[in-house]
Amino acid sequence: MQANRITAKRRSPWRIALETVLGLIRARPQDVEASSLPVEDATPPEALPEAVTKPLEATLNAVDFLAQIDDALRFVYVSDASIAFIGYHRDYLGMLTLHDLVPSSEADELNALVARAKASGKLESATLSLVKSLTYPICVELRLLSTAAQGVPGFALAAFEVSHWRDNEAKLTHALNHDPLTGLANLAALIPAVNAVQAEAEHTRTQAALVLIDIDDYQRINRALGYDAGDDMLRETARRIQHAAGHGETVARIASDEFAVLLPAGATAESAESLGRRLLTAIAQPYRYRGQHTHLSASVGVALYPDHAGPATSAPGTIDAHLLRMADHALAEAKEAGGNTLVFHAIDDDTADAERLKLEADLYEAVRNGEFSLHFQPITSSLSGGVVGVEALMRWQHPVHGLVPPSDFIPLAESIGLINYLGNWVLKAACMQLVQWDAIGIRLEYVSVNVSPQQFRDKRFTFAVQEALALTGLDPKRLVFEITESLLMHDPEEATRLLETLRAFGIRFAVDDFGTGYSSLAYLQRFPLSKLKIDRSFVENLLTSRNNRAIVSAVVGLAQSLGLELVAEGVETEAQRDLLTEMGCDHIQGWLISHALPSEELARSFKSNSLFLHEAL
Repeated sequence: MQANRITAKRRSPWRIALETVLGLIRARPQDVEASSLPVEDATPPEALPEAVTKPLEATLNAVDFLAQIDDALRFVYVSDASIAFIGYHRDYLGMLTLHDLVPSSEADELNALVARAKASGKLESATLSLVKSLTYPICVELRLLSTAAQGVPGFALAAFEVSHWRDNEAKLTHALNHDPLTGLANLAALIPAVNAVQAEAEHTRTQAALVLIDIDDYQRINRALGYDAGDDMLRETARRIQHAAGHGETVARIASDEFAVLLPAGATAESAESLGRRLLTAIAQPYRYRGQHTHLSASVGVALYPDHAGPATSAPGTIDAHLLRMADHALAEAKEAGGNTLVFHAIDDDTADAERLKLEADLYEAVRNGEFSLHFQPITSSLSGGVVGVEALMRWQHPVHGLVPPSDFIPLAESIGLINYLGNWVLKAACMQLVQWDAIGIRLEYVSVNVSPQQFRDKRFTFAVQEALALTGLDPKRLVFEITESLLMHDPEEATRLLETLRAFGIRFAVDDFGTGYSSLAYLQRFPLSKLKIDRSFVENLLTSRNNRAIVSAVVGLAQSLGLELVAEGVETEAQRDLLTEMGCDHIQGWLISHALPSEELARSFKSNSLFLHEAL
């Protein structure tokens, strides 16, 4: 035999059975072609371990009748479970053909099935009868797939007893759509029901309604009386809700302690509210468990369709379960109000929620599409007027809405977990920009980067800082992190540890928006800080407010006593700058000097001498 020639070994019955199972059970009709089943087998029967044969045998036993037949419909292989099912001895069955197991009255149907399977090369099926043990016929779904095992034409065959199959299917369908504890419909059953009543409401130009009920602090029952008591009260709650619901209304248990009542098309706000009030009253009645009385309350959220579901769907069959989502919002409001109350969903909430959801999606797209950039606002010496550094500020250029304010997208980025990614990008880009300015003769003392609380508390933050410095080659002494008082006070011990670690690199720190928090002198002394930035709210009315002047004067004295540089933010007029300089403020930042500018525009401002470097540099 030549070394490069592949010789097919005899296929084992297990392999034939496995192929049959894969082709006839898992596949849907018309999905499998005969050529998709392997005809080569390198595993002889004795090589199959018990770990394979046992689960495989269990799989085969799930099929009522599984066999391989040749082109003359003679049985080549029949599984053990199939022998038991059909009731014939294996040797006797070996003398029969498939025609012998089908009543003569259905011979034409069998021949047609065989012809279809042979012609199409795909899985074909028909409902026929098989005669068991020479006694009585049973109705089966017979599936045939044309094969050529070992080069011999034939068919893989599987049969499922229809009555048994359909009975199990009905039981499974019921189990999948009902709550086992209460017997009510579950969420899987409620969603298509909601879609159906929404469609009916649109068709009839009426309204449908959904009432959601959540038991207030239900877990206290489990904690105090045990899970058996909790289950008993859930069953009783289900009974009370069913009793309160009207004819044609669907009652479901959709979560551990949450129920729903779906009112069909034709419902009104009044009928939905009336039902909700009845439910509150019913649940408020005492519960009795093993002689002990217990009281429960509930929160109820109500929504109407189409009033509370936005515009109608654009295409038939594409209705989303808006009603469920809106009722859930109302339920959340009822819970926030303290429970034992009913809340209708407010239409105004839809717009805000939809806008936020759209902005979230746009924010992810912005990250993917690189829609963010950095602008830089100069910080000048109050004495010389020269620029000592810049603050890096992130900007989002939305393709439709234009420039999105940071006050809109920064909190959103924090809430959806993007702020660390964006913050690390800003850090690298700001360091790189300072190095690039150095290359063209604009050597600033430092760049200031804002650090969010989430970013600061991220365990990978220190690594991200080291990575940015290594990537850009920037001297760490030229990097300033702006942090807030609240960030420091959230966990002073951990904040001190991290600040000391970063200061060891040479990085400096500025407290941003100082004066709006609650830092004390004692706390400020414990942190390794370099700068304080007076919040713009104190600068805005500095000339007219005696209180603001007193606050700024106190901050100046505090900074001087701690040896910290002081930066005034939001300076817009020369009078403000002059007074701040007179009071002892070291640095000025604000629109009086310059708006935040793109890097190229800021470079042009230096070249045109509208901005100049601090003389000490």
